[in-house]
Amino acid sequence: MEDTKWSRFAKGLALGAGYCGAYLLLWYVSFDQWFLPAGLRAACLFLVPYRYWPFLFAGDAAALLVIRGPKTDLYDPLWCFLSPFLLVASISIAVRAMRTALKDDRTALVRRLPLVAVGFAIWSSLCNQALNFLLGGPTPPSVVAKFGEYLVGDFLGILMVMMPCLLWLRRGQWMAPAGKLALDIGLAAIATTLIYTVIVSIPDATPSFRQILMIAMVLPAVFLTVTHGWNGSAAGIFMVNLAVSQLIDYTGIAGHHDAVVFFVQQCLAIVAIALLALGFRIAENYDKARRAGIAQNEALAVAQKSFLSSEQMLREHMLYMAQMQLGFDDERKDTVEWLRARGHAQAAMDLNTRGMSFRRMFDERAPALYPIRIEQEGLYAVLHADAFTRFWGDGAEVYLGYKGQPKHLSVDLQLAAYRCICHAMALLSESEPSEYRIGMRVWETGARRGISISVTAEATAERRVTQAGVAASAILDARVKAYGGILKHDAHRVRVLLSEPVAAQAAAPLTQTFATA
Repeated sequence: MEDTKWSRFAKGLALGAGYCGAYLLLWYVSFDQWFLPAGLRAACLFLVPYRYWPFLFAGDAAALLVIRGPKTDLYDPLWCFLSPFLLVASISIAVRAMRTALKDDRTALVRRLPLVAVGFAIWSSLCNQALNFLLGGPTPPSVVAKFGEYLVGDFLGILMVMMPCLLWLRRGQWMAPAGKLALDIGLAAIATTLIYTVIVSIPDATPSFRQILMIAMVLPAVFLTVTHGWNGSAAGIFMVNLAVSQLIDYTGIAGHHDAVVFFVQQCLAIVAIALLALGFRIAENYDKARRAGIAQNEALAVAQKSFLSSEQMLREHMLYMAQMQLGFDDERKDTVEWLRARGHAQAAMDLNTRGMSFRRMFDERAPALYPIRIEQEGLYAVLHADAFTRFWGDGAEVYLGYKGQPKHLSVDLQLAAYRCICHAMALLSESEPSEYRIGMRVWETGARRGISISVTAEATAERRVTQAGVAASAILDARVKAYGGILKHDAHRVRVLLSEPVAAQAAAPLTQTFATA
């Protein structure tokens, strides 16, 4: 018994020392908007048994003392020497509550990873800023903006460390043979590397064009999600997250913020939530289909439900983000009034201007996450919106032509048509088109009805065939097959046919949820 205790103590010391070293190493290569130590802290607190937590606390505090101890000439000594002990202890309270709610079930952790990561990132950022304020640590000029930076950075850092750990724990639970998975991951890595190389090779490109190329790196991750479920989404998100982080401008200045990359990181965080949720549902449904002996064609029909579930989840996330934006607006207004009351009129005006700018940016880009207008006004209204043209056209003209009324189709099919149009424009954007022409025709024959879509691009440059383009084609093909459709495309044109039974109705729960949201 005594030997067992000493053995456990030795393991704990080794764990604490290793944790401290790993924390310092990850901190050295991190930024506030891509903070890997948060991922290390989350992975250890969620996956390591409680009996080793004291050693983790000691390692975490030791690492922070090494980082913050020499800064007594800049900040209050109380913050430098006391906050390292309080930070990990306060964060662990939320982790203990989440582990209790999940009943320490690894499958439940995988299923709830997006929510767990968001919750951990929010609580960690709040604790960090609260201790900085209470103990005399660094105080940013804009608390809301810094909180958003901490939140996104911690969330992406959690995914970077947690996903490889969970992939290792789920080893052997593949939807396809290991060789096929390795091949697809290799192709996705090549596609991501090619896009990364293009971005690095054109340093004089406009920020918006660089952002489009960075967002395009998500396509291989989507391809892996569709073909390999959760394991594919985890591998794909890890690659994209790593590639985007390497594009952050390094200045060596503490607290440096790269606004161009930060916008892409916000988009990546949203996409990661959707892909992980979709990947788990695909893997779950595939496993159920395999166990029941369902044929591959029928399994694809089950995948349609995964697409619909992901749309519902995207909708909920969009509404949640809208509520958060309203909260930020209220907090901004209170801060502006507070500054004005104390004679800081110029600072109040600057904060209000920036807040309004972020609000307009959110209003323009939120429909790209989920076009909620489609539930009330239909597909045509969403495509006619200026937000659609600005986001997906990226400076190119967008012309619409249609015949028939898509409101006669279910909301599910209209959403699928909208996503296919977006994927088609992303695929055709490789030829740098000056304009897009979108043609749609709603039809009904016998027991089925549907919509025919044609997206044509007027190219201004020769289209480069890349792995990202191959991945986009695979994503389109997967979505079209799920709806019993047909996909044809060439260098400058994509044609899609989607259909559903005439008896299909618009999803009533969506409308009801929207009315009460």
